[in-house]
Amino acid sequence: MTPEEIRLEFFKRRKQINYSKLARQLGVSRQAIAYVIDRKMVSRRIMHAVAEALGKDVKYVFPEYFMKKAS
Repeated sequence: MTPEEIRLEFFKRRKQINYSKLARQLGVSRQAIAYVIDRKMVSRRIMHAVAEALGKDVKYVFPEYFMKKAS
């Protein structure tokens, strides 16, 4: 998913979850959540939490980090 698609999904689910709620649950800043979504920072823990919050597989939400590299 692109960062824009992730933000749109969060917007659709804003009554259930948002960056601030997720950040509080993880004990990180809201900015850390945004940085991971925008691919400015890498955190497997945050990536997994974002994917779970969206009800999607982490490999679908952040495919570039989980694709197998060709030998």
